[in-house]
Amino acid sequence: MLVPIAAVWVFHLAQRRSMDKGIRKRNATLYLTLVLLAAWALVWLLAKFSLDNLYLVPIGFFTLAVLVWQRAAIFPFHARCARCGLPLTASRIMFDDSNTCETCEPLIREGENQ
Repeated sequence: MLVPIAAVWVFHLAQRRSMDKGIRKRNATLYLTLVLLAAWALVWLLAKFSLDNLYLVPIGFFTLAVLVWQRAAIFPFHARCARCGLPLTASRIMFDDSNTCETCEPLIREGENQ
């Protein structure tokens, strides 16, 4: 489980280059890393104290429940534009909070300024 934790954490660090327009997505990767780290710590405790593997079921259920409960905060990544439905580029999916394409983003910013 350390590989997914490290991968999400490295992705979180890569998001620093777009701090001005991707704060929500950067927080989402931090939250996901914390959830994965907590699940890993619980699994590690099970192994350390040689508890039955049956206890993995509640840990998995609890982790899944937290991910579903906080899905808006943890998974803000969308593959299509929220305004017109066109596919977004990978950089806009991963780093831009607006979830809009290059064409629709100026329209949204004009609406905010009015």
